[in-house]
Amino acid sequence: MKYNNLDDIFYLEDLFIVWQAEQAKEKGYKNDKVDIRSFSRDGFVDEKMWVSSFLNEKRVLYIAREANATGQRLVDDGSFYLKDEESSRKKRIFQRIIAIQNIIKARLDGNIKNEYTYSDFNEIKKQIAFMNINKRGGSSSTDFKQLNKYAEKYKEFIKREIEIINPDYIICCGSYWQIIDHVYDYFKSKKEWENRKKSEPDIDMYYKLNIKGKIVPAFNVFHPSAIKRNQEYVDLINNIFDKL
Repeated sequence: MKYNNLDDIFYLEDLFIVWQAEQAKEKGYKNDKVDIRSFSRDGFVDEKMWVSSFLNEKRVLYIAREANATGQRLVDDGSFYLKDEESSRKKRIFQRIIAIQNIIKARLDGNIKNEYTYSDFNEIKKQIAFMNINKRGGSSSTDFKQLNKYAEKYKEFIKREIEIINPDYIICCGSYWQIIDHVYDYFKSKKEWENRKKSEPDIDMYYKLNIKGKIVPAFNVFHPSAIKRNQEYVDLINNIFDKL
């Protein structure tokens, strides 16, 4: 399957096939722990729910850094693990994401929620999309040099996945600078960043991405596995919404 332009791809699985093939041809790849062909699929948890009118203007995409491939040559066996109800519910990262989504859902419905809870886990999970930047996977501790390198090398694929998912909001889970700097190249120099910071003091908290003409706020949120108090996530999300 060949495409001259990624814009000609309209389905995630078609994109993943091309992306994985491109990865497999990567020259100079050296990692004896993770196979060059390793590829973690992601995207819609429930595509039927995602495209329904129920989520109009309330579609939230979560972007993390990479799947943990520790002890695996081929990360996640090519499956989207968030779709598995039992195993995903047990993972702290997804408990945190659902708790964050509960706060966001309340704000999008015109309310304020100050409670941290991942109740209605499976119901809320179906209302989000999720993706990793590094599809090959990494270790339990992120190698940011390698992550940034991957983000820059495959940025057109990352952008196209975001475009196909077509979110209204993006929650960057410890991946904000990779998305802003390495995928979308918004800040070419430290001086440019400093100048923008003067006119946009909240740029550390969120940035309004222009995705094919659609303005999509990207939130800078702690990684869900970070050693943070639950209330810190509640306060951060509410503070960002207050400033939008």
